[in-house]
Amino acid sequence: MMLLKDFLLLSPWLLGAYAQNQGDGNITVAFFPSSEEATCKQDNIAKAASLTTNTIPSGFVCFNLTDLFTQPSDNGSQGVWKIPDDTPSQGVDYLLGNRDSYNADTNYTNVWYQQVNQTGDGDTNSGADGTWVFYTYAFADCVQNGGDAFDPKDYPWFETSCQTKDGGDCQQLPQPVKSFAIGPAASYNAGHGKCEVWAKLGAASILNGRTPALVAVAATMAAFFMV
Repeated sequence: MMLLKDFLLLSPWLLGAYAQNQGDGNITVAFFPSSEEATCKQDNIAKAASLTTNTIPSGFVCFNLTDLFTQPSDNGSQGVWKIPDDTPSQGVDYLLGNRDSYNADTNYTNVWYQQVNQTGDGDTNSGADGTWVFYTYAFADCVQNGGDAFDPKDYPWFETSCQTKDGGDCQQLPQPVKSFAIGPAASYNAGHGKCEVWAKLGAASILNGRTPALVAVAATMAAFFMV
């Protein structure tokens, strides 16, 4: 049976056929049902629903789990979340694994991810700044807060932007993942002063790449109505 780490060795070649902006290495994320409590301790996760990309997006790219893994193709492209304008942007070109294993009625609280920025000699640098930020959300459409009925402390989002060890990193989250996002880590890590590892509620004042845009829209609308 193929291990996911073996699949990752093939991923750059497969993705290279359609990725427009390739970085060093790639990022892979995989999701496991809540019932599989020991999954995070297993090395063989070849049956998990997963996404791999080596595209570095220009901004925040959101994925809904059900929309992503119930599509009819194993590869595709997702655009950047942004205020509509004429600014060129780079989304995420991706390769999916094990779409058939995904069940929309199942809760996925176990999340595995790996991003290894390999140097010329193949070394890895676990804990160093990564190329991508990986966000997970308890609500669809990458919404941080589901409303007054949901306490963010009980339904948190998480952010991760550090490189992992070879073999990846796994986390059991308090709520099922409904959506996730991938973004560029350079500006994120600079704004946070470091890379983050499963940072609950973002663990910093800069919540995610969408926040500045939302603030700008609010300020513009307020100024408009005051005129």
